[in-house]
Amino acid sequence: MRLAVVQFRDAPPDTAANLARCLRFLQEAADDDAGLVVFPEMALTGYYLDHDMARRAASIEPAVERLQAAVDQLGLAAVVGLPRLQGEPQGQTLRNAVAVLRPGVEPELYAKTHLYRRERDWFTPGTALWRGDVAGWRCGILLCYEVGFPEVARSLAVEGVRLFLVPAAFGRVRELIWKTMTTARALENSAYVAGAAHAGTNGKIEFLGCSRIVDPLGRVVAEAPDDETMLVADLDAELVESVRRGRDDANDYLADRRPDLYGPVTRREGARRIDEPA
Repeated sequence: MRLAVVQFRDAPPDTAANLARCLRFLQEAADDDAGLVVFPEMALTGYYLDHDMARRAASIEPAVERLQAAVDQLGLAAVVGLPRLQGEPQGQTLRNAVAVLRPGVEPELYAKTHLYRRERDWFTPGTALWRGDVAGWRCGILLCYEVGFPEVARSLAVEGVRLFLVPAAFGRVRELIWKTMTTARALENSAYVAGAAHAGTNGKIEFLGCSRIVDPLGRVVAEAPDDETMLVADLDAELVESVRRGRDDANDYLADRRPDLYGPVTRREGARRIDEPA
């Protein structure tokens, strides 16, 4: 499968402008015979945590419908970050979400389950992980901060995920974290990782960019500079399977797990945030 990863630069808080960007990149990806395009976190509105976000989320549906129409017409899939209001009008909650768009299939939404710092002031976390078949690959979503949680990725990997889709808005100061975690999630789960990030700034945050595709051996297949761009790479399903069968140049982390020893990982006892009282 040919995968395209899109990196935005200086994305404005303007849904119409960002929709036009998405449509342009979808066409470019289709022209390049890509089967799946991954866009950054909050791609449709820009990554802005402000009081206008709920208004932008309330008017996002026409943009999603337009993207679904493009996906249907072009015959490729897309994963696009956006804010989304969920629930009845009297009790709506705002989610940091991703729309999974596939030709001829109703859109699916995934709401970020692990919120980062100030996001907790604006969003309600999701309650379930997402995995599903996209363009012939079993995919799972790690939405930005979630790439740092090995438990999330491993939970998806043991359910057959072979490609992690990582829409992101990483700050430039966290470059080491981004590069380390995207590589680690690929290596430890014998899977591809596709990170689609923001570059430039939103006026407050200097974004890292560094969108990348990492293969199951931890090799960086493609990596973006600081510009607005699209990476394209051909994924090799046999590479995933050969690593999981136990190649000489790879470790058998999935096969050699000892789940009977990992009970404490699923319990919160003993875990304490550094800003909580002792």
